[in-house]
Amino acid sequence: MLHILATSLSLYVIVRLILPLRLPLWLKLVLSLLVVLVALKLYFFRMAFGTMMPELPRWLTAATGVLHGSLILLIILCALRDALLLALWMARKVLPHVPTLPFSNGEWASGLLALSLLLSAVAVWQALRVPDVRKLSLTLPRLPQALNGLRIVQLSDPHISSGFPRDWVQAVVDKTNALKPDLIVITGDLADGPPAWRSGDLAPLADLRAPLGVFSCTGNHEYYWGYQGWMAKSREQGIRPLENAHVVLETRGQKLVLAGVTDQAAPAFGLPGPDMRRALEGAPRNAARIMLAHRPRLVEQSAQENVDLQLSGHTHGGQLFGVNQIVGWFNDGFLAGTYHAGRTLLYVSPGSGLWTGFPLRLFVPSEITEITLRSGKNG
Repeated sequence: MLHILATSLSLYVIVRLILPLRLPLWLKLVLSLLVVLVALKLYFFRMAFGTMMPELPRWLTAATGVLHGSLILLIILCALRDALLLALWMARKVLPHVPTLPFSNGEWASGLLALSLLLSAVAVWQALRVPDVRKLSLTLPRLPQALNGLRIVQLSDPHISSGFPRDWVQAVVDKTNALKPDLIVITGDLADGPPAWRSGDLAPLADLRAPLGVFSCTGNHEYYWGYQGWMAKSREQGIRPLENAHVVLETRGQKLVLAGVTDQAAPAFGLPGPDMRRALEGAPRNAARIMLAHRPRLVEQSAQENVDLQLSGHTHGGQLFGVNQIVGWFNDGFLAGTYHAGRTLLYVSPGSGLWTGFPLRLFVPSEITEITLRSGKNG
């Protein structure tokens, strides 16, 4: 289905930009073929690697990302141009003096192509770089005053892979440790590929340090490459997965419940899906509750279980304009940032990394999220 959509959209560019050009027919055919080949990038990855997860050198990930991204952006820019031309045409029906745009087909094509290549190069750079730290404060009404100022670092969707190798992981770990958080959480999609492929790249994660520990929930990508192997590999790095389970953290003389659930992809692999009730079974009812759930849409279930804060990822913030609307539609409107579901607060990270089959971020930066908890209680 995805490949049919890609081909259909590439035909739009061919019809609207390439065919109107004053070029020999053979050259139009060559350009059209190139457009279709770029559009089918993920199909060729699946044919070559058996999945859509490209095990490519980082430079090749960037190069193919720029080409694929430029086509996606070219489709968006071409659609915006056509919308503008249609609006001007309709306006001239009412106001004959509305001017036409003084650009030839060749000027439109070259201008839009240059802009799409530039934006795509920026998007790939933003996608693959080491994320900056984003600091925010979240107020929890039930958080005891004694826990006011507790700091959590959230890493989400690192997708450790050939595109995000050991050097990148080490830089993220160094930035995280420099914040000296009380607690570190990873909200899913830790890595791509079988665990054996990633051992060297994962090694720096063992250096993560926080007094209350390092915990995670599972994302959908953990299931694609051998779930049990990834759970074992996480524990080897000192990361404790919370699989429909919770821990009671004790600090500053107070208790804080930290829970985590599995991903909605789990049942397709014969494994238990997310179960908020089971995750919180036996948890103290008067303690503040934080839930790690990869997919933000689970917040309604968190609200039913009296959760104070849910930390999620999965969406990558939509990654770029024109795609974010589609991502939001598939995730109940959640993209990135803070939301409310009843008394439950939700924070959706745009991700620290992303899946390298689509390595684009345009004005949707990745982040290492430092969350300072504030008490809503007086005194």
